Amino acid sequence: MKELATVCEAIAATTKKLQKTALVADYLKSRAVEEAAISAVFLSGRAFPVWEETTLQVGGRSLWQMVAELSGRTAKELEAAYRKHGDLGAAAGEVLPVREGGLSVVEVEGMFRQIAATRGASGKNALVKDLLTRGSPLEAKYIIKIVTGDLRIGLKESLVEEAIAKAYDASLADVHRANMLLGDLGETVRLAADGRLREAKMRMFHPLGFMLASPIESAEEGLSYFAEAAVEDKYDGMRAQAHVSGGEVRFYSRTRDEITESFPELPGALAGLPREAILDGEIVAWEYPEHVSDTAKVVDEKVSEESESKAASVGHARPFSALQRRLGWTCRWRTSCSMSSTPTVS
Repeated sequence: MKELATVCEAIAATTKKLQKTALVADYLKSRAVEEAAISAVFLSGRAFPVWEETTLQVGGRSLWQMVAELSGRTAKELEAAYRKHGDLGAAAGEVLPVREGGLSVVEVEGMFRQIAATRGASGKNALVKDLLTRGSPLEAKYIIKIVTGDLRIGLKESLVEEAIAKAYDASLADVHRANMLLGDLGETVRLAADGRLREAKMRMFHPLGFMLASPIESAEEGLSYFAEAAVEDKYDGMRAQAHVSGGEVRFYSRTRDEITESFPELPGALAGLPREAILDGEIVAWEYPEHVSDTAKVVDEKVSEESESKAASVGHARPFSALQRRLGWTCRWRTSCSMSSTPTVS
């Protein structure tokens, strides 16, 4: 962990992207594959791979109290260190007592999983405190940064992908594709180290990286990329993936969090698909007129000018705030949700 923390310090000290990439690549190359795989995830500012739903659930207030207790500093001294650095990890690195440390990246990842599996704040806090006690101030600094998801070293996931390609002499396109399909920088490192990046495949109920829109200068430019193109209205909804297999349906948000329970109407509509499928689409909150029966609640996505009156008869899209209420389990509107599948072009 000391080596990872040291390279993080060097990455934070430069604003040059090429230098950041080179530092990460050299570090990954110098480590055993398993350590490099875990480190790649940590360097993305996460304790666990993106696709996993595992969370540490350690509060900032608890971390603050631990640092205060372990450092023996007064509240004023800790607050001054926090104001100086702007984040608790860096403040901890300054105020914690000097000790040798010597934690390994593999040990830290194992402790993170133990913390995530522990129920109750007291049990989690005891494990975190033990971890911070065993590390040097520099190690504790980056352990806290990873726990809070606030690495702040100017390192994007795309730069970690570039570093993986550089470290293992692989194609950046292959690295990007593998990470998109797996949602796991660690597994991407393992495949890259073995020269098996092209073996990466989609996995059901492992959300994929979303293909996002890129800005263009004009509509003409956008249409020029396709031999045949279609244009459709964009509702103010929420991008999502639906994974369907053997009658089981799960929905994932753009951050790859599972949101199935927030939309209980949707799984039944897709459970009958005759084969496995991963759909990329938009969840839209829809308000129906009172006279429309439940069985008639169908929205024609390709409404022509001649059928505008028909469209009006089946209601209209609600604002995005309706979806926010639903995600918070406080939906107060008579709404339903419709998912329209959209093609993905690669």
